[in-house]
Formats: sequence, structure tokens, C-alpha cells
Amino acid sequence: MASIRIPAQGRYPVVRSVSAGCAAALLCVAVVWPLAAGAQAAPWRTLSNENGIHLEARRIPGERFDELRVSTSVKVSPDAVADFLLGKYLDAKNKSIRRSFLQRSPEVAVWSDVLSAPVAADRCYSMRFERQALAGGAIRVKFASLDGAEAKPASDCIALRSRGEWLMTPTAAGTRLVYASLTDIGGNTPAFVVKGTLSSAAVSSVRKVVAGSAGLALPRGLED
Repeated sequence: MASIRIPAQGRYPVVRSVSAGCAAALLCVAVVWPLAAGAQAAPWRTLSNENGIHLEARRIPGERFDELRVSTSVKVSPDAVADFLLGKYLDAKNKSIRRSFLQRSPEVAVWSDVLSAPVAADRCYSMRFERQALAGGAIRVKFASLDGAEAKPASDCIALRSRGEWLMTPTAAGTRLVYASLTDIGGNTPAFVVKGTLSSAAVSSVRKVVAGSAGLALPRGLED
């Protein structure tokens, strides 16, 4: 996932620290946020549609943040995109993230991150990527944050949670790529403060995957 720029919380205090044993990592259950009984997600609304990248958002009952969806096309196969996601995408260096892998294979990856920001509380999270083959040559890479998999961070930090998927569908020209994500950065920071940051991070993630899976250099400004 792209680095998320978290603004200083100011009068919004750090409300939670995270620590847990790594030994339990592979027994953890992914965080699942079911909709309330009878509740339905709002329709998707377009936020932007530029340079072949379509960004949408929708409200999810009971959630502070919108679910985001980014759609585009790439001129490589679904397998190439999935290989990149579970390979070089996770290996990319980021000066704001300290990452420790807990499980790694071509089909599944589990890792813990500490996301640091100069003037805000650190964010801690563990994540699981799982590759799934679908009908017609499509591939899904599902991801979800985990409870209890984090190594104890060097300092107090706030739990971040996220879930979603990368869906790769074969086309005549390559792959139709759809990325969906619902992320809650934790703490008491109001959603409107980081709304733009989360949208930008989602688009940046897709641009990195489009470039990286095709063996191209990252677009300028996406090195981190």
C-alpha cells in the first residue's frame, strides 16, 4: 500500500497503543467489518477520471471513511500483475515504513508495518495478501489487516486497519485492473482531514502497480 501522509493530530490525542506477539501471526483472523443488518452501501460516486484512471468512493454504513475504488487498464497479463503485487510491490523501499515479513510465498504474504510521520503518531498494522484464481483467467489478490500479528513497535502507535482487493481481469489488450480499499487510520483524526490523502494514496498505489508490473520506471513523485 502507498505511504499515507497522516497530518499532526494536534488536539486529537493518541488513544491506543498496539502490541502483540509475532508467534500468533499465522493463527490470526482477518479483520472483517460486516454491514449492519439491513444496511446497504451507498452507490459509487466518481471523484476523478483522468489519464485512464477512474477513482470512485462510496459510504459504508458504520464506517468513518469512504471505501475507494480505482479502475484502469494495463498491457500485461493478470498473472504478471499478481506476481508483481506479491513480489516487488511488497519489497519496495519506503523511508516512512519499517516492514517485517511473517510469512512469504507466491500465493500468500503476511507482514507487519510501522508507518512513521514526523509530526504525527506512528501507525501500526499487519496485513495479509492472498492470491486467488478465478474463472476465465481472472485473478484476485485479497488483503485485510490482522488482529494480533504485530511485532511490538519501538514506541506507542495507533492501530490502522484496512481491507480490500486487487482484481485483475484479462482483456484483449492485457488486463482490466480494479483496486478497492477501505482504510481507517485510527485515532481521533476527523475523516475529512485525511480524505484527500487516502484518495491520493489509492491512486498512487495503482500507478505503481501499472508501472511496476509492466517493467517501467515509476512515474515522477511516486518513489516513496
